[in-house]
Amino acid sequence: MRELIKKLLIEETENTVLVVFGGIRSATAAWMLEQIPENIKSSRTIIVKEWNTNTQEVIDELNEINHSRLEVIGFSAGGSNVFKLTKAKNPDFVGLIDPAVPRDWSLEGFPTDSILFFNNSNWPGDILKGIRERQLLLAEVMVEKGMTIVETDDTHMAFPKIFFETYMK
Repeated sequence: MRELIKKLLIEETENTVLVVFGGIRSATAAWMLEQIPENIKSSRTIIVKEWNTNTQEVIDELNEINHSRLEVIGFSAGGSNVFKLTKAKNPDFVGLIDPAVPRDWSLEGFPTDSILFFNNSNWPGDILKGIRERQLLLAEVMVEKGMTIVETDDTHMAFPKIFFETYMK
């Protein structure tokens, strides 16, 4: 009985929360949840949100959860919310998956254990030129800060599943 109580106390104090922001159109919160392997789902409290979720709503949810580790992931348009949430909550791990990078981005609150996993050519055309340019600048600054940058030729919608299987434990 003593071991069971000890195990429950450890689990209660070692709760990892994973916040995931999806993207526009078919990259919904529900779809993002499908991309996460079972071993990750079973080892974390998971909060999955749409790309346009108000980050204050997520902050309020996080304030109600007892956690020892916070991981924040954003895919595509959901990448913008990662910058906002990271600035407010200082997570332990950040993953940017082929992200839209906002004009006013900064790495404030980003831990060294952050990953940018992207394909700059997934953002074609003149309208998305700013995102392409900001992704490359972000990559440059993250490298300077000792963070991980992985640029591949994967298609945009393949990124989440690959990221979770490759870079999450």
